Amino acid sequence: MKKAFFFAALLCATGLFAAEQPILRAGIMSDTHVTPDIKSCRSLERALRIFRDNKVDLVINCGDVAASHKEKAYQNYRATVRKVYPENKPPELFAFANHDRIGFDSYEKAWPFFRERLEVTHEPYSKNVFAGYIFLTAPQNTDWKIYEKQIADACRETPGKPVFLIDHVPALNTCYNSMLWGNGMTRRVLAKYPQIVQLSGHVHGTFKNDQNIWQGEFTALNAGCTSESWSGDLIGSAPPRLRADEAFIMELYKDKILFRRFDLAENKEYRPGSPWCVPLPFDRATAPYTAEKRKLIPPPQFSPGAKLELVPDAVPFSNMILAIPEVASGDGVFIYRITMKRRDAAGKWQMFAVQEIYGGYDLPPEKRTVRRHPLSAGYFDAGKEYLISVEPVNFFYSAGKPLETAFTAPEKKKYEVTFESSEPMKVCKFLAGPDWKREHPIENGFFVVRKTWASRLVFPDEEKIWAGPAGARVRFTIDMRTIVPGPNYRWSFYLRNTKQAFYAHHHITTPLGDSGMRRIVVEFEKKKPFHAYHLSVSYGYSGQLKVDHVKIEKLTSK
Repeated sequence: MKKAFFFAALLCATGLFAAEQPILRAGIMSDTHVTPDIKSCRSLERALRIFRDNKVDLVINCGDVAASHKEKAYQNYRATVRKVYPENKPPELFAFANHDRIGFDSYEKAWPFFRERLEVTHEPYSKNVFAGYIFLTAPQNTDWKIYEKQIADACRETPGKPVFLIDHVPALNTCYNSMLWGNGMTRRVLAKYPQIVQLSGHVHGTFKNDQNIWQGEFTALNAGCTSESWSGDLIGSAPPRLRADEAFIMELYKDKILFRRFDLAENKEYRPGSPWCVPLPFDRATAPYTAEKRKLIPPPQFSPGAKLELVPDAVPFSNMILAIPEVASGDGVFIYRITMKRRDAAGKWQMFAVQEIYGGYDLPPEKRTVRRHPLSAGYFDAGKEYLISVEPVNFFYSAGKPLETAFTAPEKKKYEVTFESSEPMKVCKFLAGPDWKREHPIENGFFVVRKTWASRLVFPDEEKIWAGPAGARVRFTIDMRTIVPGPNYRWSFYLRNTKQAFYAHHHITTPLGDSGMRRIVVEFEKKKPFHAYHLSVSYGYSGQLKVDHVKIEKLTSK
């Protein structure tokens, strides 16, 4: 197997094939999210210019063409295409997705307008042949019988060749963030067809994350986001929104597929000497992007003698500033996993919080420096002893040797407490759905959720406890335990405005299985004076929730 894997890597060494010309080039983008403001088409225009300059034969948009179904948005999209391609425009293929139906009661009603206004030349389900290779399109509102039949027919028609499937939603638990945002039925269908190369969007990822190409029963590429922002999937902390102004050019050869990555803001190819390369025909034993191969990638490591530094930002303190040194080996750090333990009455260290933060993987080595990360005072109590541990983790969750530091928490800054309860399951309701009234039952000390897509923990006197002007800073602290069954699903949660679909922060994900009792601290600014929040818990469908403590503070000096 090692020899076969080495041969596959050698086959994909682009320097050996510098003079070789591809059979076909396709420009790939997703989640362009254009609006009636023509400025929203800046990233689209950059992508199209790169496609034009590289002489692509086909342009693929994996869905969410517009932020919502607005006629002017689609006019802007089409005007931008004409601007870049006044003539000799290559064919275009689209996945019809959820944002493209916003404003209509159903996908079926939205499709004719989408097709007309965007000048789409194919049906939602379509078979298209370019240079002897089949490209299928499928809408997000999938009819599974039609979906699988077109896939089965295409694979039968072209045995031994890849079949490209243009979807919006990735198959479950393939690319990054698809455990929350992927589709389980898609995964079950595609697992039968190793020829398939699924091209998807939806999760707003970045190609700087090596998880965005995946191989298992088939091959999957996530095209990320061509609308300047992406967000992720972290345990214990809400990830920031980061820039991801990106697109791909796929080069198809007889014996391989190259996925070249282009940074649209920089107007250049990202790591031009190392495009993602898929050897053909597909063979899982030699495929380079399987979980089995990626487990062999060594984790990043700190330098010998490296140390953590932990100092308060002031006395009394609001944050402990954790200084994390840069790693000495490995291709940067995907995440730093911060584990917090406290000494109990028996003198033993007990874990009480885990927080993941992004590392410097997206930066060139010369720009990777010491990471200074604030740990909120909400995690700590004055006079208590704590042990902080930091592991550097690669894209495939292999962790290097941790660094540790212990300290005794000094006096912390005091704020106005607007709500606090050590018995929140008695005073707060846990309701099914985003606005239903049905309460989840309590069994053996846990709220029990059964096959519910979303739930919410509702606090008493919500307008009073969340009162404050726009810009007011708030700290929310919760001690909670989640048990989510199965290997492919877990919950995420966030504070959601009770009066409109507005989130105070991005999703915080829960660990697989039993999390144990963990403390989560979220600090944020209110956007509007009338905003009040409940805790929305979603995407896990079934599971159990136990809440031991909740505290809400106004971050103004007392």
